[in-house]
Amino acid sequence: MNLLKDLQEIDQEISAIEATRQGYQAELDSFQADAAKVQEMVDQLNEEVAQLKQEEGQLQQELQKQRDNVAKVEARLPEIQTQKEYVAVLKEIDMAKKANKDLEEQLQGKQQEISVLVDDLKEKQDELGAIKEKSEARGAELGSLLDESEAVLLKRTQARESVAAELPTGLLRKYHNLFKRRGGLALALAHNGACTGCNMQLPPQQYNQLLQVTEIQTCPHCNRILYVEQSA
Repeated sequence: MNLLKDLQEIDQEISAIEATRQGYQAELDSFQADAAKVQEMVDQLNEEVAQLKQEEGQLQQELQKQRDNVAKVEARLPEIQTQKEYVAVLKEIDMAKKANKDLEEQLQGKQQEISVLVDDLKEKQDELGAIKEKSEARGAELGSLLDESEAVLLKRTQARESVAAELPTGLLRKYHNLFKRRGGLALALAHNGACTGCNMQLPPQQYNQLLQVTEIQTCPHCNRILYVEQSA
């Protein structure tokens, strides 16, 4: 029974170590996930800014082209000899200037869009930098903790193997099954006539037999292996 108690204590320590290590790893993974998420936003914003700048360039080219056309048409005015032609050219110039104004408004709107996205991009780049900085600092600490816990885990695993080797195969198998099914508590103390694992009363005869420590017994309610604390 003492071997089983030692084994359960070691297994509980191992479970706690593994849970702690999972927590460390989950924290590391969360940094990577957060960084990947923000990086995706940064990449998307870069693409959108590049697209808008391309459209801005096209508008600037179109606007310059239209301005050049207006200048050419205005240059023709001194050469015009008829009133009808003069009016027609003035109308053409007026329409071209209105078109230019529309292009200028489109260009201004495009530049405003770019400005907003560039600000968003800067914010996300700063956020990404902060995540990476925190990840590097905390990551080094977590890496050290993982290494330390791995060393402790190895020692406890070796101790577990040593204790388990001294137990009968059938009893060890029963213990393993109970440990998994009962949340890491395969053995339960019997105290004041009750199983402390499920808090159910034990048959008086069984409890008396437990006090005599003649054989291994299990709780009729939760099936945990029972033991009693012998008084000094």
